[in-house]
Amino acid sequence: MNIFGASGGPGGDSSSTESSTTTVPGEGPDLTTSSDSSSASSTDTDEQPTAEDSTPAIQTDGPVDSPPTNEAPYDDPADGLALTGVTVQMVDERRRDSMLRLDDQLSIDLAGARFEVRGRGHVEWECDTIGLRTVVVDGRHARVYAETREMDSCRTSDNPAGRGPWAISFTITGRFEGGRPDALTASVQGPFIDNSGVFVTESL
Repeated sequence: MNIFGASGGPGGDSSSTESSTTTVPGEGPDLTTSSDSSSASSTDTDEQPTAEDSTPAIQTDGPVDSPPTNEAPYDDPADGLALTGVTVQMVDERRRDSMLRLDDQLSIDLAGARFEVRGRGHVEWECDTIGLRTVVVDGRHARVYAETREMDSCRTSDNPAGRGPWAISFTITGRFEGGRPDALTASVQGPFIDNSGVFVTESL
């Protein structure tokens, strides 16, 4: 299954580092998550963090590399540029946020050939998680799009405390190969996220 390049990004991404809310068509195929984050603890109190207990982040998808050629609507990578080892990890802390008071947000940090996207988004149930949707270098523009994933482990009628929404935090890490592209755009998309999707673009 071709897991890259089939989900459409925004027609024209801003080069600003400010987060913006944009809806992206959802025709792209899903990537398969590599593990389940249902081991994260939860609490019934709105906006109260769970105890972290120094638990390491939970990997939920990846590592994934961008493909050497792309399908429409993306151009093939220019000048041998690529993304490698793109991985999603969930921070083992969730906040029940039934009134959606916490903002969905993204930021990008760069260190040499490596990048890290830090984000927060909302999911419906405590066991739901984040996975990769698109990892691609579009000409000289890198794109890493993530999405919320429904997990069945707690979505049961006998677990009313598991239903949220929940605000969850995550990181997406990866590496630039062949040099840096001109820009990196990251997004997280899902039905409980502002306008179904939040985007951030960093000029490189």
